[in-house]
Amino acid sequence: MRALFAATTAGFAAALVLRSWLRRTILLRRIPESVELEGCGVVAVSTQSCGSNTLVTLDWSKVFGTLPFKIPFCSAVLTEDGTIYVSGSIGLAPPSSGGPPSIVPGGPKPEMLRTMQIVEACLKACGADVQDITMAHCYLVDNTKERFGEMNAAYLEFFGTRPLPARITVGCSALALGSCVEVDVIAKA
Repeated sequence: MRALFAATTAGFAAALVLRSWLRRTILLRRIPESVELEGCGVVAVSTQSCGSNTLVTLDWSKVFGTLPFKIPFCSAVLTEDGTIYVSGSIGLAPPSSGGPPSIVPGGPKPEMLRTMQIVEACLKACGADVQDITMAHCYLVDNTKERFGEMNAAYLEFFGTRPLPARITVGCSALALGSCVEVDVIAKA
């Protein structure tokens, strides 16, 4: 009886390992070499393994130019079970000729639209899309009723008729590079 139990347990463990390996292989095959981002054209996608996770990053120089330091914008983590964590993204304007990174002008509405375009590109780099978002965390500088309304209008415009994921919006005092909107998301591929 013990031998049967041991064989069954070993078989079950092997099946779990195989299932995990197959899922990871399928997920990694969905990662493209590049994605399209409005205003930036074709942007290269790079990956790096970190334990059982895969770090997925867009070519920063194509998205916002160069910085004198490393910053985790335009990146995501794809876990073994297909959960995707997209790092905080802001409304970065496409890079100008050699100028420093800048935020799209106009306040919360254009910033939210641009931020969501960047989030969408990050998700596509992970083999997913915006309909796979399960939770969005939005940060808004000076969270007044008017500014929230602008940000929310852009958010609704971006999603259109697609179902809206769960969302939380938090007011804050400042964000990177002077942005007034930042969004990070969790998705499931």
